Amino acid sequence: MLKRMLILVAALLLVATTTAAQQPKTTASQQPKPPAERASVPSKAPEPPPQPINIKIEFTITDQTGSGQPSKKVVSMIVGDRQNNSIRSNANVLVETPGPMRDSPKSFSYREVRINVDAHPVLLKDGKISITFGLEYLPKAGSSGGEGSLEPGMSSLNERLGLILESGKPMIVSQAADPVSDRKISVELIATVLK
Repeated sequence: MLKRMLILVAALLLVATTTAAQQPKTTASQQPKPPAERASVPSKAPEPPPQPINIKIEFTITDQTGSGQPSKKVVSMIVGDRQNNSIRSNANVLVETPGPMRDSPKSFSYREVRINVDAHPVLLKDGKISITFGLEYLPKAGSSGGEGSLEPGMSSLNERLGLILESGKPMIVSQAADPVSDRKISVELIATVLK
């Protein structure tokens, strides 16, 4: 019986030594870092909670072709500090297309027009407003840039901007040229802190 116990102990020692030899050795760089070293890694500060303040945001879109009368669209919203707001405005308008020949009958179809706005304002410590916004504008356009006859092929404006504004002070935040005509679209933005 003693002989069996010695053989069993010897076998266990042999297995333990073999297993230990097969495991990779850890170097000093692989050793877990002490808590003091882990604490030195900078962590991102948590975002402060929203302030109980509303901000009025007003977008003015000016659409002009050549020397024609500019068309203006105004979109306004009231947004809480650090909140997300969206406005979706869509419609279908009747589009008249001339026939292929001078005396051919005209054809009619519907075209979607839209103004979509997304905004996320953040009040800063110095009283200024950081705002991230997106604007999608697919307008009704006339041959002179106004509200006259419709053109079947029109361009749209799609932008996403982030900027800093002073409360109540208007700023032209973008001016875009139509890629197929002399049409220009500019966007003016006013953000006002409401007290």
